[in-house]
Amino acid sequence: MTLNGYYFTATGITEYALFHGDRDILTVSHDSLPEAPVCIRAASGAVFTFAGGGNWDGAMPGPGASFPFLDADGAEAGRLYLLSADHFAVAIAGAALNGRIIHERLHRSVCLTGLDDALVARLEYDFDRLLSRERFGEWFSRRYVAELVRPENETLLSLALAAPFLGFDGLEVR
Repeated sequence: MTLNGYYFTATGITEYALFHGDRDILTVSHDSLPEAPVCIRAASGAVFTFAGGGNWDGAMPGPGASFPFLDADGAEAGRLYLLSADHFAVAIAGAALNGRIIHERLHRSVCLTGLDDALVARLEYDFDRLLSRERFGEWFSRRYVAELVRPENETLLSLALAAPFLGFDGLEVR
């Protein structure tokens, strides 16, 4: 399945969203208020928050750091692990995905693999910007493409696809 990704921006908010046709699959929203968590909304309507989101006091967290994703009740729904400058993992109870930044092209992409090292999804910066979508009263062109190769738990996949949009240097897709 191919997902079209967009970067939307308006005063005080930025949003990354992935769509399959007209269906909203994933939305990652950043509020410009200090210490505001990042909001992640999955296709099912489940909402998760991430408290990190680029609000670093001083140096960027390095390898070995981990951060929780919280569900709507404030319980830990998953965890992001920074493994190296261009590797991360996202884990939920009983499953995990590895994320690896690929530097083979002018722009970076992210490969998500299961624990068996088989490809689950690839998220890339898009060069063909013919498709556009309206948000906040403006039209925005497609910026990202995600190719889902095999089915995965929706929560795990949503959190892993959100990782490149959380504000970590080296993990972003650009």
